[in-house]
Amino acid sequence: MGCCFSLLSRDSNQPPHTIATGCITTTEAHQQRQQQQQQQQQCTDASPTPEVHAATTSTIISNTSASQIARPTTRRRGPPVNQFPLSEHFNAPIRPHVWYSKRRAWTRAQLDQERQEFFETRVTGRSEIWAALAAALTFMRENNDLATAQSIIDAAGITVPTGDVCQGCYDEQGALYRLPQCIVSDPENMVQADRADDYSDVDDDEMSKLADDDASGDELISDDLEKRRDEKGKTSERDLISVRARLSDRGGLDLVVSVGKNRSVGFIARKIRQEADIGQHQTVRIAYLGKVLRGHTSLPDQGWEPGHVINVFIAPGPSAS
Repeated sequence: MGCCFSLLSRDSNQPPHTIATGCITTTEAHQQRQQQQQQQQQCTDASPTPEVHAATTSTIISNTSASQIARPTTRRRGPPVNQFPLSEHFNAPIRPHVWYSKRRAWTRAQLDQERQEFFETRVTGRSEIWAALAAALTFMRENNDLATAQSIIDAAGITVPTGDVCQGCYDEQGALYRLPQCIVSDPENMVQADRADDYSDVDDDEMSKLADDDASGDELISDDLEKRRDEKGKTSERDLISVRARLSDRGGLDLVVSVGKNRSVGFIARKIRQEADIGQHQTVRIAYLGKVLRGHTSLPDQGWEPGHVINVFIAPGPSAS
């Protein structure tokens, strides 16, 4: 009892309210620490465990990867460089064709006749395209009027990729039209009118061989050169083909000739002339499936098949009276 009173008497110098206030302040601080500890405990209880956190993170990554994979990847490509549309045909301005005749001396009358017969005997292609080409070539040859010729070409829808009509012309459907040199322009070494009489003694058949050749400006290989090749034995037996020819001027049996498969149609025509005893004043032309064949090309190269019949048209020549 004495001890307690003595303790109180030691602190009796301080005011009573100060002691009470100090006790209250200490209690509030203790309560605040407890509240902070409780809040930390609640946060710890609410946070996921490492296993749950890892599983959640994996799910998020998996969903993100799946969405990226499922999303289509589109790449924009620019227009192609230096490419023409398919509907547009490459075209070049037409230009004169200059050439020299190597094996034949052309006269004005012969050129006019060749051109007339050429455009009258076209069986392939469109007639309006051939008519437009004929008109354009006339302006090019006679007046050197390239502007008018070009306007005709353009109006007909004709394209000339190289500008040289001898190298091929095309219509709007892409069909090819070939023109021989002698049809397009006059040769630079054409025989003038005052020298035409010097060639009057030449066989007319020899001078008109180009009529059988629709793709060249010169006559075909001469008979003597062909005979020399045969004499040298350059045509072997395995290269021989049998050609059945049906002549237009006689109703007898078909004529069968054996020639090398690479021989030109012009050579076959001359051999038929020899074996059928066709006069030199008559012209010989060979046709297959309704189309007159080119003289400088072989039969197989023009679609002929072994066993098929070729038609031989025999007509009086210009010199016949």
